[in-house]
Amino acid sequence: MESQIKPLAQSLSKFGLTDYESMVYLTLIRNGPSGIKDIEAKSNVPRTKIYPVLKNLEKRKLVSIMPGKPIKAKGHAPDSSLLSPIRSMEQDLKTMKRTIQELRKLHETSSVSDQFEKKEYWVTRKQDDAIKSITETINNSSEELLLFLNHEGLEIVSLYCYELLNHAALNEVPVKIMINANKSDLAILRRFTELITIKYVPFAPQVNMLFSDGKELLIFKRMFLLDNRSSTISVEHYSGGSVCELMKNSLTGIEWTSGKDFGTLLPVIENSWMPEDAIINPKENQASPLLYLYLMDLITTNFGQKRDAAFADLGKKTLESMMKGPTNYVQTTLANSLSVLSSLYLIYEGVQAKYSYDDPVNLITCELSGGLTLAYKTAADRGFPIPPSVWGFFFLGLLDVFGFDCKVIDSVFNSSNNYWLIQYRLTSRQSPTPDKTDLTESALLPKAP
Repeated sequence: MESQIKPLAQSLSKFGLTDYESMVYLTLIRNGPSGIKDIEAKSNVPRTKIYPVLKNLEKRKLVSIMPGKPIKAKGHAPDSSLLSPIRSMEQDLKTMKRTIQELRKLHETSSVSDQFEKKEYWVTRKQDDAIKSITETINNSSEELLLFLNHEGLEIVSLYCYELLNHAALNEVPVKIMINANKSDLAILRRFTELITIKYVPFAPQVNMLFSDGKELLIFKRMFLLDNRSSTISVEHYSGGSVCELMKNSLTGIEWTSGKDFGTLLPVIENSWMPEDAIINPKENQASPLLYLYLMDLITTNFGQKRDAAFADLGKKTLESMMKGPTNYVQTTLANSLSVLSSLYLIYEGVQAKYSYDDPVNLITCELSGGLTLAYKTAADRGFPIPPSVWGFFFLGLLDVFGFDCKVIDSVFNSSNNYWLIQYRLTSRQSPTPDKTDLTESALLPKAP
């Protein structure tokens, strides 16, 4: 390994990696997907040690071992697994910070003669005091920060609290933002660290709320003064009491019942190709997964070994039917179209979906989790190549548009985590498929004995 790489390899030992693991990982990061022979040549790790090292790195989600022969591996960007040593070192700092906070609280409740009694409710309409109140609340938070914002509130938070919120998240204070995001908000939202959870909600509050540690509630908004030539920020502050408990329960309820993962909906919001109310109230009449499970079972029974060809043909017809409407579901690239497909699963099925396209090796990995009904597990158990949903057939239609056929090379359903992983190998279609399957209604009807 080259001399300039050695300091990096030595540094990785502080994250718990052995010398061999460090050198193999750096080789893959630097050179891209590689086989055992190439890794041996470029890392100076003995060939007999490489595969066990790759398995250890795969467990830490730092590499992926790609199916096929010869074996190849691909390095990933540093994952949260490398953060654990840092977090353990930061834990002492966090404990010290909490100690300071507890000392402050003791001081605030002391009976010193010049100590003012802390108010449970107060209001300020001076902008400097309002900003100071918001920033101090964020700084003093040690358990959780929950923000429910409209577009104006997002601008205020971005202008005065961006660094503080990112710092809190990096110091393991859970930060959650709920917002009815639109395209104009994306530039701001993308600036926040990935450690901050952002949820899309189907409505915008009239005022903005900042909730800290379940004990302090700040309600803030921008106000225009009577002369209509200037504005200020007003803050209402609640500490403890029934108001905080009520708002805590309400905001938690909104997050679980209405909030959708912002990252998954990002392609929809960014491209503005779907009306906003479609995210809130889907107008398509989505059939039950049980109906699609029955349909897939029926196709399998009637077409036997030609099942996959029948699925592909039905996928093509499904996409053609959907494209007759006003919404353009197909993007300019397969990767972007798969991102949109992930959003569609969440909007219409309530299922968290992630489609990852590895272009160099022609692999697509589908990960489904969350609201998977029994029909999904049954489909996995029966070896069906797609989930029991219109979006499963939509996926096959997408592949047809971009000139690919696919074959399932791995399918694993984890019942304890309600998680289904399917991996597809893509092959470019050189010429029209000669085996066309008739998917007419009569072909699907059960045959007479």
